[in-house]
Amino acid sequence: MLKRAVLSLALGLPLLLGACAPVNSLLASRDGGEKGPLQFGPLAVGQTWTVSGVVDSRNVVTTVTIPDLVNVQGKFASYSARDEYTGFNDNRAGFAVASYDPDRRSAEFRWVGDAGAGSFDKVTYTCKLDNLTGTPLIGVLTYGRNGQTVANGTCEANLNGQS
Repeated sequence: MLKRAVLSLALGLPLLLGACAPVNSLLASRDGGEKGPLQFGPLAVGQTWTVSGVVDSRNVVTTVTIPDLVNVQGKFASYSARDEYTGFNDNRAGFAVASYDPDRRSAEFRWVGDAGAGSFDKVTYTCKLDNLTGTPLIGVLTYGRNGQTVANGTCEANLNGQS
């Protein structure tokens, strides 16, 4: 009986390893076969971006780190959907998420803003980048309060260490 179980496992092992091939290809670097950090579009694990802009007559700036890239509803994001939901739902000022949509070839940086002392409002900023060429990346900045868009402006995203 034990021999049959071991034999079944041994015969099934190539199938299991073959099933890992798509995951392995996702984990491979996009740079011609060289090993490097996981990357999708302009985002790569280990990067730090500075995102700034002007909206509703105010200057805003945040720093967004890319600790990981996970598939979240067809996009590649720096945090899982649960972490993103928790960060935004708990209104954690400074919590930021970067994402890349391979279908639209666009990137987005979203973060929770500081609503001010004593305020229970939920303030969010979104920098949407449809053109991913050039340095810095230029896009549209949206300022939201309590789930409603308040104003739009412009934003730019700079990969730290590049100018």
